[in-house]
Amino acid sequence: MRTSILLLVATLGFAVVPARAGDATKQPDPYVAFAEADMNHDGVIDHEEFQLRMVEIFYAADTNKDGFLDPRELKQLTFPDDFTQDDKDRDGRVSLREFLRVRFHDYDVADTDGDGVLSLEEVVAAFEGRKPR
Repeated sequence: MRTSILLLVATLGFAVVPARAGDATKQPDPYVAFAEADMNHDGVIDHEEFQLRMVEIFYAADTNKDGFLDPRELKQLTFPDDFTQDDKDRDGRVSLREFLRVRFHDYDVADTDGDGVLSLEEVVAAFEGRKPR
């Protein structure tokens, strides 16, 4: 089973999602990540905000700008192993589509009340359930 709910925080800037590419020493903070992803400051992360943040994280991690995340680039993410089983075409790289598929699965898992948005409490709970390695 996939091990990534929190790449959601680290990637979005919130701890469930990946830490920023190139900053391997900084531990993700779910509060900071949430604030960065909640672009309209309404207290929740909706699908559009989440997708925008995930796309931003994908392209920040894609250091060679080839449109894919290779194993070296994936290691810059907080939870690089999340994509091991999700490389559907088995080419050793993760496309934006593959990346978003994994992250939106994490979004759905973190949305424990099923209201279609992520509250700060859901993001923090997801992060506390799994700490980065």
